[in-house]
Amino acid sequence: MKVKPLTAILSGAALLVVALIISFSLPSAKSQQERIPIRIGWQLSAATQGQIVEVLKRTNLLDKLGLDPTFVPFSYGEPEVAAALAGNLDVMFSSGQSVNNLIAKGGKWKVLGRLNFIPAAVMVPPESPIKDPKDLRGKTVACTFGTIGHREATLKEEAAGLIPGKDVNNVNMDILEIQKLVGNGGREKWGNFDAVAVWEPDIALFKTDGLARVLSSHRAVFLVSVSDKFIANNRQSAIHFLEAIAQSWDFFNRYRDRVNQWYIDDSQFGFTSAALTSAAKEDPNFEAKSLSDIDLQLTDEGYQILDMGAKWSHEHGYTQTVLPIRQSVDQSLAAEATKALASGKIKEPQVILPSTREVALQDDSGDFLGSVPLWGIFLLQVLVTLASIEAGQWLGARRARLEERESEGAVSAVSGAVLALLAFVLALTFGAAASRFDLRRDALMGDVNAIQTTYMRAGLVPDPYRTITRSLLRDYVEVRMSMGDVYGDPEQLRTLRTRTAALTTMLWSQAEGLAAKDQNDIHALFSEGITDMVEYQNKRIAFGANFRIPTFVWEILVLSSCISMFIMGFQFGLSGKRSFPAQLALVLTFALVVQLIYDLDSPGKGFIRLNQQPMIDLYRSLSK
Repeated sequence: MKVKPLTAILSGAALLVVALIISFSLPSAKSQQERIPIRIGWQLSAATQGQIVEVLKRTNLLDKLGLDPTFVPFSYGEPEVAAALAGNLDVMFSSGQSVNNLIAKGGKWKVLGRLNFIPAAVMVPPESPIKDPKDLRGKTVACTFGTIGHREATLKEEAAGLIPGKDVNNVNMDILEIQKLVGNGGREKWGNFDAVAVWEPDIALFKTDGLARVLSSHRAVFLVSVSDKFIANNRQSAIHFLEAIAQSWDFFNRYRDRVNQWYIDDSQFGFTSAALTSAAKEDPNFEAKSLSDIDLQLTDEGYQILDMGAKWSHEHGYTQTVLPIRQSVDQSLAAEATKALASGKIKEPQVILPSTREVALQDDSGDFLGSVPLWGIFLLQVLVTLASIEAGQWLGARRARLEERESEGAVSAVSGAVLALLAFVLALTFGAAASRFDLRRDALMGDVNAIQTTYMRAGLVPDPYRTITRSLLRDYVEVRMSMGDVYGDPEQLRTLRTRTAALTTMLWSQAEGLAAKDQNDIHALFSEGITDMVEYQNKRIAFGANFRIPTFVWEILVLSSCISMFIMGFQFGLSGKRSFPAQLALVLTFALVVQLIYDLDSPGKGFIRLNQQPMIDLYRSLSK
């Protein structure tokens, strides 16, 4: 009986499979450089800044450049400036007007380049008798003070010979409230208001939906501003950030509808893709055909807008003097970023936070098996089991030729006992894997319920806390939805866990702000909802990424199976009877059972997936 060659072949094959598995399991050679935290302030209601933020947020552009981003949303410029002055931001995406106010109040910041041009406008109801800015005499205009909309309103009032605050009643109102005001309708007047001052994409949206018409408008500029402290400590990171912005513009130009939809889903302001595209056309980068055409430099037009804004701020009491804002512009970093992009090989950004329309259901258990491919487990188990049987049969056949050999009855009894113990180990391992699967399912449902409860309670708190919190919660849902399926990708899992922690911190800061402003039972319920979310966040991470069947248990299971199959093969060899089809059936069945257990214990990797539909349904309900 020629068993030696077969054993040699199987042993060689087993070694080959082991080598393949190890090659798949070795950590990537990718640099594990230290990540630089960067806090990015942005305004929920401003395009095309919103689309750029979505690309930065949903792709790995910043991560692969060594940056750990935290995106901090604001309803408009004034609270963003306050956060920057308090040292809570490293980067500001804002209008030149907000930057002017920041520097006037002592902020040590530099303008590194242009993010995008954006129109601001005064708008009136569709059938309003107001046809010209001079018709605003005696009228009431809603505008967000200190913003480009406020600037547009007062400049056109003054140009028409009117005195703001005397001839025209300009009322300070949050941009989110202005959106509701116009959305509630009115063909000739919006309640007590005759006009509103807004910016894109509200202008295009109101025009497209027939809610308002433009009375006057002017071009403003949104800027990329970075604190002096961040530049001094992380100059190269600031350059990398500008590189990421340029790549974001390029990504947006290639996938406009997709990025627009991201912003629509994120903002929940009722924007349309057509309105967002119309707003984006205002900037020259919209026409860029490739990354090399993207330009973040401030042009003469941009400087003129900044000078006009500085003069306006002084005339309206925001600054004591006309600030030389040009002295706060440093475009050398943008030039270095452009040079780096031109000389380097740029890889296509990877989307790490797809929307619910794109979400695709993929563990870093911290051990060797956590990175073993599923096919490797099955194939290895087949070969190891088959090799054990063949080795046992070869030895049994040799022993059968000896005069003093083991009793077949004794070997049979030992074989039965060993197989029974193997079945016991299999049952224990399967039970552990199944119970962990159930725990992950329960944690998912608890997570969904906690987020939904917090979202509903957020509706009981005043703006801007309500809108900002709900925006953060929608971000949070998308991260949670993706996290359950990236346990096999340590880099992506690390990124999403970092972003979850950042979002949780920002949500809690909203709760702290409410508590400091006014303590009541509603705010306490809101805070309780956030703590429940943190509890289930920890449970999902623990049950998904940490609590796995230990490697030692797998080693015992494999060793037990090898011994059991060796004894069985030894019994076959002693008896001289062998049925290869039956032997193969046994091997395949055992390998399939082991595969089932491993699949249950590998979240997001195999065929047994925890259905994320409850989280997807939650996001869709929040979008309504």
